[in-house]
Amino acid sequence: MVLVHFLRRLLFVSIFMLLTISSVQIILAQETKEPLHIDLSKTLGFVMGQRLSLNRIKVEYPTLSTRVQKVDLEFKSAFEIAEKNIEKALRDILKEKYSEYLAAMKNKIKSTIITQKIDQKIAEQFLDEIESRTNGVMPSPILETLLNYQFEDNPVDEFNRGFKKKYETKGHPKAKGLDLQIEYPKSWSMREGNRPNVIQFFSSNNGRGPVDVMIMTRDIIKESQGKLSHEEITTINTREGSKGFASELFSESNIREMVNGMSVTNVRDITTKRIVLDGWPGAMIEFIGDQQRLDITIMMYNRLYVAVYKNYVIYLHCVIGKLPDDSEDSLKNKISMFAPLFHKIANSLVIQSQY
Repeated sequence: MVLVHFLRRLLFVSIFMLLTISSVQIILAQETKEPLHIDLSKTLGFVMGQRLSLNRIKVEYPTLSTRVQKVDLEFKSAFEIAEKNIEKALRDILKEKYSEYLAAMKNKIKSTIITQKIDQKIAEQFLDEIESRTNGVMPSPILETLLNYQFEDNPVDEFNRGFKKKYETKGHPKAKGLDLQIEYPKSWSMREGNRPNVIQFFSSNNGRGPVDVMIMTRDIIKESQGKLSHEEITTINTREGSKGFASELFSESNIREMVNGMSVTNVRDITTKRIVLDGWPGAMIEFIGDQQRLDITIMMYNRLYVAVYKNYVIYLHCVIGKLPDDSEDSLKNKISMFAPLFHKIANSLVIQSQY
């Protein structure tokens, strides 16, 4: 059938394009942000300044001491792990300069706080603000840094505890008229895709990676350029028709053949599973492979969620990159940590266009 062969080719080209984009993104993510120690310093200074201000309020306004203890404990409960992990990360970066750097930061914060005027009304407003901070109302990159290091060892917890954002494709030209909705962690950053069909990138660690998710759509009818019959077009625009085409397209042998035909070397650990995304037929495809970018070989774990919705193919591509200096064990650990989050993100996908 013409449609199945066309869809197969479309899927092949799309996966190839996503792999190419992913490998570039993994390299660029390491280069496009300002030095990590700047964000770490800003965040640690923010937390230290907050604590010193609370101590000052407790001393100068004893009637507020109970509330000071309460908001301080609540904030610590939410972000104490983050503070410890940030201190460790900053120490690893600065090495022998860390102690001197930390002492200078503390002195600067203390001198700033001493000069600030705090009356009881300002103190009460500050306590209100800390309650908001505990719930995630903080400036960037403070919030993203705290969340990233709080949930460093279990990133799905950030999502489960409600620290997430919502993205909608409605009105986006690359969405080709589709209205999709997806949720992603607050510690991640978002940016436009620079290829025709890639709508959006979502990158961990406030854009530094090494974990990325991309959302992409393809319009089957538009890209077929008249090769599909009226009957095929009519059929695929029904749920049953989409199920039938997807059943053949996403067969295990079909997927394995396509993945092995990509410009990826040493492909292994291929798994496929038939799934349903917001009521429409699809597949989850996993594999690890190596890809050459200039003089760098990048090992990548790929998980694709693909669904056929009427005359559209929707792709959610999740990728974890291993740079040459990383170990394979570190990649395996990241896969174990992020796989549950990928599933949560995919499960949050809503095809608003159908409602």
